[in-house]
Amino acid sequence: MLIKALKLLLKAKFVFCSPKNYNLLIFDDKSIEELKNVLINYDYFILETRVERIKKIYLSLKIIFLCFKNYRGNILSAYLLSLIDIIHPKVVFTFIDNSYKFSELAKLRHAKYKFVALQNGARYEHKTFRYLFQKKIIGHDFDKFYIPYFLCFGQHEINEYKENNIKVKNFFKVGSLRTSNFLHLAKKKRITKKLLYDICLISEPYAWDKILNKANLPFEEGIAKLLKFVVKFSIKNDLKFIIASRYKKNNPKFAKEHDFYKKYLTNNELDYLLKRFFIRREKFHSYKLMCQSKVVVSTMSTMLRENLFMKGKILACNFTPTNIFNFPIKGICSIKNCSFKDFEKRLLYILSISKKEFFSKLQKNSSYVIENNNNYSTINTVKKRLDLLLKK
Repeated sequence: MLIKALKLLLKAKFVFCSPKNYNLLIFDDKSIEELKNVLINYDYFILETRVERIKKIYLSLKIIFLCFKNYRGNILSAYLLSLIDIIHPKVVFTFIDNSYKFSELAKLRHAKYKFVALQNGARYEHKTFRYLFQKKIIGHDFDKFYIPYFLCFGQHEINEYKENNIKVKNFFKVGSLRTSNFLHLAKKKRITKKLLYDICLISEPYAWDKILNKANLPFEEGIAKLLKFVVKFSIKNDLKFIIASRYKKNNPKFAKEHDFYKKYLTNNELDYLLKRFFIRREKFHSYKLMCQSKVVVSTMSTMLRENLFMKGKILACNFTPTNIFNFPIKGICSIKNCSFKDFEKRLLYILSISKKEFFSKLQKNSSYVIENNNNYSTINTVKKRLDLLLKK
């Protein structure tokens, strides 16, 4: 942490004054690009909350005084809390809904400001911690989250958070912003949805929370099993197969993703996969692939839910040793640990039927995992909710 702090002091620009007041404060700049369609016509302040991403450090006598007053053992928390108090927003809004720092500050200031979190992706943290606690691998249950206003995907999150005693005061079902952004762009740029592939696999090496490694269970092998099944299935049935990479080529983890394939695939399987490996380059490329594929296959990716929302067929496969990554909807769209024979039978059946028949065989409506409001896109639904909170 000391090294991070020194790097910050060397690269950051010091602004020797306090920031002005804003009604809307954006907490964490990491996903600001995703929020652009929502934030049109709003005047807002972006609060940089990650040490490695802070470009400006505000410094004034008032900030120094408040930092001392707000200090509870963490200087970053004291600094961020001091800036929030000076800016005095009506709404503190984030797209990083699983930010522990956001929850920490919301606990301290929820009476003064409205802390609003918009769901970014499928969340497994609460199930993960509950599992590790029940197995006595860790000594505490999961209690870090506190969200006063949660703009979530749909009813599934409401049920899950309540069942797991996650502290959320107000739920609002708004759908997926990222999916809404893609559909907005697809309409604008007239992106083709012509079917080009039979199977699209969403790559997921090391997608699970690292804390699960404490359980010493074969999560890695479960992800590898699905990878091998899909490759074998596509070769055997001579299908058009594409795999969407988890990381962009310039990401340091990209090489680690490739090492995963090398570790678990034979030379022939690896050669087959790499010829059909799609490297993410521009925004929403993976979404475009989903729209151009007959079936999307994965274990825990949020894109499974998003593809259902876009009326696409999926097969969610949990071959890991726990129920943490079970898909929220049972029926034709999901399968637990199974043989290759059963996997092949299910996937061939999904490929053979119409979308209408596929959706009729889901045990719950697809809107259970992502709310489908025909009157509003998620972009407009979030804007409407922000407007209401800002007026109060």
